[in-house]
Amino acid sequence: MNLGKTLRLRRIFAQGRALILDCHPLREDPLGWVRLMARSGADAAVASPGLLDATAEDLGALAVILRLDAGRWPVQPLLSVQAALEMGVEAVSLTLSHAARESLERFGRVAEEARRLGMPLMAEVRGEDWREPAQLSAEYGADLIAAPWLPDPAGWTAWTRAAGKPVVARLEFSAPEALIAHTWQIMQGPAQGIILGPPGGPAAEAGRLLEALHAIVHQDVTLEEARRLAGLDPRDG
Repeated sequence: MNLGKTLRLRRIFAQGRALILDCHPLREDPLGWVRLMARSGADAAVASPGLLDATAEDLGALAVILRLDAGRWPVQPLLSVQAALEMGVEAVSLTLSHAARESLERFGRVAEEARRLGMPLMAEVRGEDWREPAQLSAEYGADLIAAPWLPDPAGWTAWTRAAGKPVVARLEFSAPEALIAHTWQIMQGPAQGIILGPPGGPAAEAGRLLEALHAIVHQDVTLEEARRLAGLDPRDG
């Protein structure tokens, strides 16, 4: 692997695993969410250029994965890898889906630029039929894959082992009980972390939950201990 990619990925996976928090789209209190991330022990934040510019002084030690496109919009990337490099980020992210074939074409172009510049590229695969674009992205330039967590642990684990690249499971904010249980289950397998979507409510309410998720990802705590850290009854897990 290119030396630049190796050094940048090491910042994201400094402890061998990664707790990555997504800042897109943030509808409430974006600055509060970024400050909470910086205090929570998270390893990296996924951000848009505008949000990065607004919150750069509050990121602390967080590594930054810069989103080059606008998520599900069927458009060309809105930012170049060269521009991301000049912004000083650790990696870039691009969205892929099975339904949008053009997303694979633009992924190839971005992967070539990222390879040339030594910038790690994360493929964010979405949709029900995400396995094919995920596999293609692994074979054609992705350094990291963010894949949706499935309620089929055996199948998801088998795919993760076969991917050949680091895989982080994408989860959305949900009831604390479910989020704790899913994260703990994921980290018993070969995934190298989770990427968590932004909360639907005030950021401050997520503090204890993030502490518990960090303990699962980086400290291998039991499910009961994680529930206790989140303020839940350990006996209900």
